[in-house]
Amino acid sequence: MRRQEEFFCEGGCHKYFKTYLRSNMFGNYTIMCPACNHHHFRVIKEGLVTDIRHNESMGESEIIVGLKSTVSDTPWHNDKSFLKQQLRVYQGGRGSQND
Repeated sequence: MRRQEEFFCEGGCHKYFKTYLRSNMFGNYTIMCPACNHHHFRVIKEGLVTDIRHNESMGESEIIVGLKSTVSDTPWHNDKSFLKQQLRVYQGGRGSQND
């Protein structure tokens, strides 16, 4: 299963963008901002981004490039269809981002 995830490029251009994540993703990932190429180093568990930065015990990092067509000055999480999709994931028993 794939689902959309929203990112905010705090360390670079200060824009929002989306990418797709799969529910079987687990480990170190580098999410690259499509607007400024800033790298966000995160651990992903069960397809959910955590606030944990890379961990040596999780192995090599795979690079995920954000979708350039979704770069925006305003957050996508205000969009009703995006919010509904996110609520289904989190209420579906898969846990929170910070687990």
